[in-house]
Amino acid sequence: MQAEKNRSDEVLIRRVLEGHQEDFTLLVERHANPLLHFVGRMIPVREEAEEVVQDAMLAAYQRLHDFDVRRASFTVWLRRIAFNTVTHHLRKHHPTFISMDESQDKASATTDAALDRLLSEEGPDLRELLDQALEHLRPEERMVLHLFYNDGQSLDEIAFILGLREEGNPARAVSALTSRLHRIRKKLFVTIKRLRYEYQ
Repeated sequence: MQAEKNRSDEVLIRRVLEGHQEDFTLLVERHANPLLHFVGRMIPVREEAEEVVQDAMLAAYQRLHDFDVRRASFTVWLRRIAFNTVTHHLRKHHPTFISMDESQDKASATTDAALDRLLSEEGPDLRELLDQALEHLRPEERMVLHLFYNDGQSLDEIAFILGLREEGNPARAVSALTSRLHRIRKKLFVTIKRLRYEYQ
């Protein structure tokens, strides 16, 4: 049993596709908790997030034949499926939170340097304001920031998770993601400044 647990994701996937469906249980045991942490960034209610993870793992099992390690690691591929599952769940149960907010009038005049200066400040005041400002972002906006700054995912991997790479031009997908990341950063800056003004 220990030897089976030490098998790589790719070996387990091949065995599942060969008919050893029980090996998918090992993949679930290996990836369910990290995936729950990933989903929890967009769906904070644990019971709701757990339901989404179960749906995502079922979808992964049903689409396992589509997995291609040359395109993405199994972890990144799972995150792509989970992101799509979360998007569907939010669209169905929380429709007001699903779409990116493109009304960036104030944010468009904000420079990256100004945001960098603000975020370089230290102290509990900024940490509290940042946490509150993140809660004002759409779930998928928070996810983009987390993937890039906290998880250290590459822009190419994030583009794959968000489905941007399917447009057929990887360079264009990364460019689109970079622009989206800039818009989210600027929106975060405006929100922090507004919250700071309200608390004065």
